[in-house]
Amino acid sequence: MMLKKWGSLLLVGLIAMFMLAACSGNDKTSSDKGKSDSSDEEVTLKFVHWVNEDVGKWESAIAKYEAENPGIKVESIPLVENMNSVDYFKQLDLMASAGDEMDVIMFNNPQELAKRVDAGLVEPITKFVEKEGIDINEVYNNSYPAFGGENYGLPMKNITMLIMLNKAHLDEAGLEIPTDWTWDDYAEYAKKLTTDKHYGSYLHSWHNFHSVLKTMSKAEDNLILHEDGTSNADDPMLRASLELRNQLENVDKSSVPFTEILSQKMDYRQQFFSQSASMVPTGSFMITEWGQFTPEFEIAWAPWPKNKESDKAVAVMSGDLLSIAKSSKHKQEAYEFMRWLSTEGIVEQGIWTPSWKEADMDKALETVVNGTKKPDAVHMESLRNALTTVEPSEVITPAPYITEVFTEFGAEVELYLLGEQDLDKTMKNIEEKVQAIVDANK
Repeated sequence: MMLKKWGSLLLVGLIAMFMLAACSGNDKTSSDKGKSDSSDEEVTLKFVHWVNEDVGKWESAIAKYEAENPGIKVESIPLVENMNSVDYFKQLDLMASAGDEMDVIMFNNPQELAKRVDAGLVEPITKFVEKEGIDINEVYNNSYPAFGGENYGLPMKNITMLIMLNKAHLDEAGLEIPTDWTWDDYAEYAKKLTTDKHYGSYLHSWHNFHSVLKTMSKAEDNLILHEDGTSNADDPMLRASLELRNQLENVDKSSVPFTEILSQKMDYRQQFFSQSASMVPTGSFMITEWGQFTPEFEIAWAPWPKNKESDKAVAVMSGDLLSIAKSSKHKQEAYEFMRWLSTEGIVEQGIWTPSWKEADMDKALETVVNGTKKPDAVHMESLRNALTTVEPSEVITPAPYITEVFTEFGAEVELYLLGEQDLDKTMKNIEEKVQAIVDANK
């Protein structure tokens, strides 16, 4: 029943915010419905994810759910302590192969979900949604795409791609906080922000993000693959994205060189919060997820840049997704917990922006910012503008081999950024390797 929806592509990732509100009408969560008929005895749901208790504050939210749903216990199981989603998925796959029990699984992007759908790890939720009588696209923003006509999860928190800036550096350079700009403007800002103390920009080693910046500014058809799984590697914006990154790092020398990023094993949080770089393209999860850092300056925010001034302002929007494990013996109870956690529950946590459309986003934003270690470090006016002046770009159902495509893409990009091959050869190799992967998966 579900159509492809506005949403996200990538990343790495992870987010920010919300507020208290109640469900109404058809949008009733499990606390309204109670337990399923199979729950005469106490049911324990095993909820696996990568967000530790200090950040996620799961215990208090789960305690509220358990109090409202006698007979249901929820065990929060962060599979990694470092909050690294790559390490988390390795642990998740090990658990699955060992046959360990799990009921609710959290994902951070469509690519990772697609791989587990293909592997048979997750249960379709279409039947539960239809039984409840809701439309995911009506209840949530950035709903994830369907796979083979089936939906496999509920959107939880919302992440909008934007640019994070050091306002003190902007002031020193006499620059205004951008409110509507292009990648050409970004490049000019980077040059003007670069001094003998810091670079104007930082782009990390995520080639499926920081090496496709202009591709991500397209309103649609913005992946290396088309919706039907065929190659889109000849997209002019893909080439333009590589030219932009090379210009910043190797020509203008206004963005941290890729050679230094690799040799020094740099981290984007460290580069930004140590004031070694003035701008970082990132997601709105950075409103709160500062790691061990506390900003000593005010953080400004700008909307995702456009390719041309005449383009519509769009941004990739994504967020974490909750799915039911195929092996779960309590699928109905798992679904009901997911509905609560993705609506009232995420509001109860007060640390991320919800995808739930009924949440009061202004209050949610204030709640999230006020919950940080230093609320005054967040420039609220620019943050609201960055989040509200863009429309979501269209996302497609990614082919299961998209991860393999990005791996080959990244290897060629690195040779280009390190000066070991020119752009023409790089693009030729990318097109050939992506096509070979497509052919091998027909």
